[in-house]
Amino acid sequence: MFDAEATEKELRSLTSVQVGPETKEYNLLRADEEYRNGNEKDSIYYQVRALFQCADMRLLTEAQELENQLPNASEILLEATPREKADYKRNKFLQNILNYQLKLEECTRTPKNTAIDSLDFLQDVQDPKVGYARITEVCHQLPEEWCVLQLCKSFNAATTYSTFSEIAAANGDIYVSLLRHCRSPELEPTCLHFNSDALGNLFKEYGTMVERFRRVVTVDPLAVKDHESKAKYWKELHAFEEYLKKLIADLTSVFMPYCFMFLGKRYADAAVQQQTKLIFDRVDEFCVEHRWSNHQRILLSQAALHANRLPHEQMKQLSYELNSNSNNNKNETEALLVYELLKSCATKWQKLEQRQPLAAKRFPIILVVDERLDHMHWEQLAPMQECTRIKSLHSLWRLFKYHKAQIQHGYYRVNIKSGITLVNPDADLENSGRRLRSFLEYWLSHWQHMFETVPTEQFMIEKAFKADCFVYAGHGSSLQYVSSRLIYRNRIKGVIFLFGCDSTRVLSSGLYSALYGAQDYYHGALCPTVVGTLMPALDGNMDNVSANILSQWIAPAEQQIIPWASIDRAAWVSQGTVKAALKGNSETLEQQPDYHTGSLSAILANVQMGKVEPKIYNGCVYVCRGLPAWNAAVQELPF
Repeated sequence: MFDAEATEKELRSLTSVQVGPETKEYNLLRADEEYRNGNEKDSIYYQVRALFQCADMRLLTEAQELENQLPNASEILLEATPREKADYKRNKFLQNILNYQLKLEECTRTPKNTAIDSLDFLQDVQDPKVGYARITEVCHQLPEEWCVLQLCKSFNAATTYSTFSEIAAANGDIYVSLLRHCRSPELEPTCLHFNSDALGNLFKEYGTMVERFRRVVTVDPLAVKDHESKAKYWKELHAFEEYLKKLIADLTSVFMPYCFMFLGKRYADAAVQQQTKLIFDRVDEFCVEHRWSNHQRILLSQAALHANRLPHEQMKQLSYELNSNSNNNKNETEALLVYELLKSCATKWQKLEQRQPLAAKRFPIILVVDERLDHMHWEQLAPMQECTRIKSLHSLWRLFKYHKAQIQHGYYRVNIKSGITLVNPDADLENSGRRLRSFLEYWLSHWQHMFETVPTEQFMIEKAFKADCFVYAGHGSSLQYVSSRLIYRNRIKGVIFLFGCDSTRVLSSGLYSALYGAQDYYHGALCPTVVGTLMPALDGNMDNVSANILSQWIAPAEQQIIPWASIDRAAWVSQGTVKAALKGNSETLEQQPDYHTGSLSAILANVQMGKVEPKIYNGCVYVCRGLPAWNAAVQELPF
C-alpha cells in the first residue's frame, strides 16, 4: 500500500509537465481505490482529474499569454513621455481612438479569475471532496439541456512502459460517470462501474480492428482486375463487416441493460415537461417507499424518461438489477413493481410521441471519452441519439465558456452562408477529387474552393481558420499542412469538417505519451466543433457521406436546383456526373422545405444509423467533437 498523503504532497510540488504520464496513472489508481472503498464521489473526482492532460496547458495558454503581452490603452498612457502626453492633449483624433479603446476595455473587462474560471479548475484542490464539489459546480453552469457522460478506463500498472497498442488491448474496468444527467442539478453526479469478463476480449479485438480493416482494403487495383480477385476482395470486406457487427454487438451487450444512459434529455415543450414531472414524481414516491438510494433514483429516472426505447426484456433485466442494488431485502415483488412502472411510462411516452412527434427528439449528449477508449464505437450504443465527444471535462468547460454567448437551448448556434474548401491537395485521389469537385461546384458554387493545390501555412491561418466553415477532403487530417504550434496560436471560430482517413483518430507519438488527434489542436485554438473519422473508410463511400452531410447542413447558392438526395448516385460515384436520379423528376430544393436539418449532430446520427451508407463500416466511423452545432441559416431552433 502506497502512502497516499506523501504521494499527493510530492505531486503538488511538481508541474504536470515534469511528472509526465505518471500523473494520470496515479489519479486512476486513486479512482479505483476510492470506488472499491465505497467513496463514489472521491472516485469521480480522481477520474475527472485523470482525463485532463495538464501537459497540454503549456500550448493551450500560449496564445493567451501572447495576447496578454499586448499593452492596453491605460498602459500606453502610463508609459507615455511628457511630450507624448502633450501631443495627446492637442490631437483630437488620437484622443478619440484612445477614449474608444478605454471604453471598450472597460466593457470587456472581467473580474479576476476565480478558481472555477481557470483552465484547470481543479488546480488548487487538495481535498477530493472539495474537488467533487467544484466538478458539480462546473456541471451546474453547463446548459441545462445537456447530459454529460464521462467514460474512463481503469488503472493499469503496465501503461508506463507499454506501447499504445498494448495499452488499448489491455484488460480493465470502465467507469461511466453521469456528471450531468436527467435529474441535474436536483441530484448530484453518480457513477456506473462495468467489469464484465467480456471486456478483456473486447479490448483485444478493438486493439486490432483498424489494422484488420487496412489489410482488407489496401490492395493494388491492378491486381484486382479479374473476377476471382474481385470476388476475394468483396468476400473479405463482407467478412470484416460481419466481424465489426459482432464487435459492436459485444460492446452493446457489455452495457446492457444500461444503454439508455446514452440517451439525452427530451425536447422540453409544455407537454413533455408536464409528463416528465409526473413520471419523476412516481419514481420519487417509489424510491422513498422502498428506501432506494439517489444512485438508484437517477438510474430509474433515466430509464423511465426513455422507457419506450427499452425492449421488454431489457426492462425486466434492469428491474432486477436495480432491485439487487437495494439496501433492504431483495424480493421478486419489488422487481416486478419496477417493471410495471417502466411499462406504464413506456405507454405514456409512446402515446405522447404519436400526438406530438417533437416529443421523440432529444437534446445532444456530450461524451467525455478517455483517450484509451476513444477508438470504440460509443455512438452505436444509442445511434439515434445526437452526440458529440470531448477529451475532458476541462476541455468542454473551456469551449463552453468561450462560446457561451452563441449557445442557445444546448446548441452552438451558427449562421453559415459561406466557407472554404481544400480538396485533394496532393492531387493523387483522382476519382475522389472529381466527385467532390462536381458536388462543390453544384451545391456550394458561392464558396471559395482550392482543388489539387498544396496549401501554404499562410492560407490555413488567414483563410481556412478565419472562415465560418472549413472543409478538408484529402489524406489524413490536414495537420500535414500547418504546424500544431501555429494552430494553438490562433483562434478558430468556424466549424471544421475533416473528411480523410483517421482524421480525428487519437494516436500516440512515442512509447508512452498522451494521445492526440487533429481535434485536440483545433479545440486548443477554441474551434467549437470538428467532424471527422475514427478510422479509414473507402473513398467512394466517404465522398458520399461527405456530400450528404454538407448538403443537409449547408444551404446551396440558390434554391432552384435538385436536392442532393435526388441525384443519380451511381453516375456521380463512377463518373463524377451530377444529374437527376429519375427522369422527369423536376422537384427543386425550394419545393422541399424539410430537406435541411439545423442540428449537425442529428445528421451524423442518421449516418450512424446507416441511413446514408448502409454498410456499418461506412457509417460508424464518423464522429462529432466539441460543441453540438446548429446552423440557423437552414433551420431555426424549434423552441
